[in-house]
Amino acid sequence: MGSSISSTMAKVYLQYIEETYVKQWLESKEIIYYKRYVDDILIIYDQNKTNEQTILQEINKIDQNLQFKMSTEEDNTISYLDIAIHRNNNNIDISIYRKPTGTDTTIQFSSNHPYEHKIAAFKYYIHRMITLPITEKSKQQERKAIITMAKNNGYPIGIINDLRTKLIIRKRQQHPPPSTIPYNKRKLVAFNYHSPMIRRITNLFKHTDLNIAFRANNTLQQQLSEKQSNKNPSGIYKLKCHICNKALVGQSGRSIDIRHKEHIRYRRTNNLQSAYAMHILQNRHEYGTREDKLQLFKTCRKSIRMNCWETL
Repeated sequence: MGSSISSTMAKVYLQYIEETYVKQWLESKEIIYYKRYVDDILIIYDQNKTNEQTILQEINKIDQNLQFKMSTEEDNTISYLDIAIHRNNNNIDISIYRKPTGTDTTIQFSSNHPYEHKIAAFKYYIHRMITLPITEKSKQQERKAIITMAKNNGYPIGIINDLRTKLIIRKRQQHPPPSTIPYNKRKLVAFNYHSPMIRRITNLFKHTDLNIAFRANNTLQQQLSEKQSNKNPSGIYKLKCHICNKALVGQSGRSIDIRHKEHIRYRRTNNLQSAYAMHILQNRHEYGTREDKLQLFKTCRKSIRMNCWETL
């Protein structure tokens, strides 16, 4: 909620700046063209009336907490978003811009991911190539770059060529592939992708009002989270009383260290929502240290499986 409000307020404030200050430059013809996408701005100005340093100094005077940085032409070329704009004597040429630090790494074709996920990047690159008003030479260069990327990531070139053909035909038709049910009336259902065998199930829903999507079950985030859980594990734990050694078996989707501190706090504040705190208070027993009295039985994430492990 907070990030949504902050992004909206930032957009409103930038629109205020454009309406108050940039509009004056446009009316005076000092700036001939102005276009902004989120925080990237493209400006064409009249060299007889102003220069880039003047524009930068004036716009940075508006708010000391809002400072703009400037990128200028190099060899009559400047990049804006994912295109490179080259200025000739009589016209402007547009080509695809690729960052020098780009690695062109995509999901390996041999990886156990849904096919739709694998070709998503190539769909984007090919669609960009055939829809942007770039020169024929730039299209040929981009096509070679896409083919090289596909080879480096293990993709058969035939798949890339077929995808290009389909996207070109779809562009000429100017409408999406036909469907018996409008897309906006279909419900999205996600399946965990374990192997291509899952399609034997999802194919049963082709002619229903369900829109099938796949999600990978072995992502980088899960691997990193697993490593993090080793330092601050969550799962099934046993907590003993220091006097009678009776034990509470519980579960925590957060770090068990945090859960242990909560039990101790409940005892200090006479909060009986903790069975452990209730036992300590009713029997006037004592709690021990985390190292002596807290034991992790099973490391796992918060899920139905955690309930099963706790019952066991």
